[in-house]
Amino acid sequence: MKCRFADINYDISNINKGIEKRCQEYLISDDAICDEKIVITAEDIDSEKNDCGYSPQYLEFIALCRKISDKLPLYGGFLLHSAVFEVKGDGIALAAASGTGKTTHMMLWQRLLGEGLTIVNGDKPFVRFLDEEPETPYAYGSPWNGKEGLSCNKRVPLRHICFIERAEENSCEPISSDQAINLLFKQLYIPKDPATAASGLALTNKLITSCKLWRIRCNMNISAAQTAYNAIFG
Repeated sequence: MKCRFADINYDISNINKGIEKRCQEYLISDDAICDEKIVITAEDIDSEKNDCGYSPQYLEFIALCRKISDKLPLYGGFLLHSAVFEVKGDGIALAAASGTGKTTHMMLWQRLLGEGLTIVNGDKPFVRFLDEEPETPYAYGSPWNGKEGLSCNKRVPLRHICFIERAEENSCEPISSDQAINLLFKQLYIPKDPATAASGLALTNKLITSCKLWRIRCNMNISAAQTAYNAIFG
């Protein structure tokens, strides 16, 4: 199958046909010229096994995400574990450790803004700097979108990165690059190849100087979204 992720065309040799259904929104013509060839092997699938009992089809889906993420720094991109949505043409990424509530907070924003918000990806968007716009990071939807399956096949300029913390009282404050860098590293996929990993880390430094950085302390009430919205767009 052939797919387009983050404006890069991939010719993918897969084993299980179920993976094509998961990537359906990103399929491109069989005649398309591709930038990269990806071959998924039985060994790749076996290496993704853990104690969760995932099916071979899902393990191959994870293996494909890993192979794409391993190559992305060569194209000015990386995978950022976050929930990304668009408001007023701006992409906003919510980053936090698993279980903190980034998806819940995003859904509070959606309740607040309704059709004024578009969800781009709920869990694993790709972020990329394009050659024609080298100072603007773009966040892309992908089929690796979390258990809720929240995503669409589009890109948005990423303007804000918000780090989520649980709290009783809601607040949203800007933070410095120095405060953000360690928080951001925890949410990055780092390739195993040293040279590619170094390229990815350099892009991370570029990212935090290209976006506004925020710390959101929030509860699970819609007032949390209102507080963050007012700080970011007020």
